[in-house]
Amino acid sequence: MRIFIYLTILSFSLISCSKQKAAKPTGEPITLSVNYSEGDSKIITAEMDMEMEMKIGDQSIPIQSSSTFEYSMMVEKDLGEEGYLTKFKYERIKSKSGGPVQMTYDSNEPSTADSLLGVQLSPLIGPEISIKISTNGNTSILGGTEELPDMIKLQIQETMKSLSSFSGFPDYPVDNGDSWEETIVQQQGGVEVTVDTTYTLLDMTDGVATINVEGKMTGAMEGEVEGETKIDIVSGWLIEANSSAEAKSKENAGVATMKISTRMSVTDS
Repeated sequence: MRIFIYLTILSFSLISCSKQKAAKPTGEPITLSVNYSEGDSKIITAEMDMEMEMKIGDQSIPIQSSSTFEYSMMVEKDLGEEGYLTKFKYERIKSKSGGPVQMTYDSNEPSTADSLLGVQLSPLIGPEISIKISTNGNTSILGGTEELPDMIKLQIQETMKSLSSFSGFPDYPVDNGDSWEETIVQQQGGVEVTVDTTYTLLDMTDGVATINVEGKMTGAMEGEVEGETKIDIVSGWLIEANSSAEAKSKENAGVATMKISTRMSVTDS
């Protein structure tokens, strides 16, 4: 169960993009950054489908899961060069996992809170969390998670990285075809995964930056990630993202193989 929750967290930090050819350079590079406005209010919906095989002894057991996370996010204060103070809240979580044991949780159905998934995910519902987002997209939790388990804090932090343009914009202007790289290391419960990612600006038409991401996972899970992400150039808000990931685990990680597809969209509330 622990590895299932970890992979749910991991999947949302791997929002990325399908491989495409970049448009011709415009000759006018842009600086990607977070430029929120006080009072901005968004509803974010993230959906994930996952297929994996769990290793239990000498047996491999297939498991399928489907999860939907809905969040609200409001920009409370412009902190100038320090970034933005935001309030973040999980409004609804719906998750179902199918294998030898069926597990379901829907935060709109209180009777499911005592299920195995409910015990893990229900603490996310309710707290209003204060988060600071820097102009390059890095996040830090300021309050609202004091009573939450460490695993839940990680879920929130990784989700915020996804919403604020992965885990950071490049610190230099980019044009169509330009790339930048980042290495993300995540560790939870003895499971460590490193993701080396290459981001490429494919296009910037009608005020929207389309960014390709190719990621390589190493560590407890080894595999690749690809997809497409769209960012509003002026504000830095995520518009939508789609991704797919395939990976195999080391023998001691508890999961033989996994395939994940993820979809995320952001709308005004």
